[in-house]
Amino acid sequence: MGFLREHWNTAAPFGALIVLVVVFTLMNSTFLTKNNGLNILSQSSVLLVLAIAATFPILMGSIDLSIGAIVTLSASVCATLAQQYGAWVFLLCPFIGLICGLANGLLVSYAKLPSFLVTLGTSFTFVGIAKFVTDGRPVPVAVSDLSQWFTGSIFGIPKVSLWAVVALVLTTLIASRTRLGRYMYAIGGNELTSRLSGVPVDRTKVYAFLLTGFLAGAAGLLQVFRVRSSTPDLGDAFLLLAIAAVVMGGTPLSGGVGGPLRTVTGVLIITTLSNGMVIGAVHPFLQTVVQGLVVVIAVAVTLDRKKLDLVK
Repeated sequence: MGFLREHWNTAAPFGALIVLVVVFTLMNSTFLTKNNGLNILSQSSVLLVLAIAATFPILMGSIDLSIGAIVTLSASVCATLAQQYGAWVFLLCPFIGLICGLANGLLVSYAKLPSFLVTLGTSFTFVGIAKFVTDGRPVPVAVSDLSQWFTGSIFGIPKVSLWAVVALVLTTLIASRTRLGRYMYAIGGNELTSRLSGVPVDRTKVYAFLLTGFLAGAAGLLQVFRVRSSTPDLGDAFLLLAIAAVVMGGTPLSGGVGGPLRTVTGVLIITTLSNGMVIGAVHPFLQTVVQGLVVVIAVAVTLDRKKLDLVK
């Protein structure tokens, strides 16, 4: 029992994923096939990058509600510029996200404003800028030499999934092998104690939001090439799914434990659940109900009730 309690946040999501796979396989024999597996892999890739982006603020007990807006802004600005300067402009997407992350980090760290309110406000700002730049209209994205790096497949594996794996490996190393990663865990565990122990809390938060912004911009790059268009609502659907994936994977909103590897499980749960319900012909409205209930259950299971000052 002690072992199970200690590793509950890791074991429970993985067990839930296995249960989903078994249930959907029994419901429909086409679920557990190579083609559907590759389909799930492709569907989960952009969400994985964005969910990893959301992981770092949550590790510190903070939250970033602007990640979907950063996807929209970075894609919209670059799609507009690309019409005049060429597709290579899309490589600026992560750096536009970096600027957005810097704004969030400075406001949270040095203006001492709650991350929930800061990123809620900046999300409206970023989307407003995106709509101003594009005049609120979709911007088509043409096939180019650059887009070939992010679309199609290699040996049957979607290229977008390979880029997601690169992001996962690099961020896992940052979280587990660097001083920045250790500081983020410490702040999530107890911010006051960390500050008294000499941890540069404010600077660490800025770096974390910078990393989040960069990854959100990268997700914008992947998504705009995936759908070949930038729309004013490009990132809207990703925000809650990304945060839900982090929580479902076993990184609680209270912070201090978890990380990118756990987020992978959460992303697979969400994508598998969505894919399985589509194959099972579940009504779209009921799919939304089920996803919402799963998020509530995940929060209830992973939340550390001793740390109810959730969002710092």
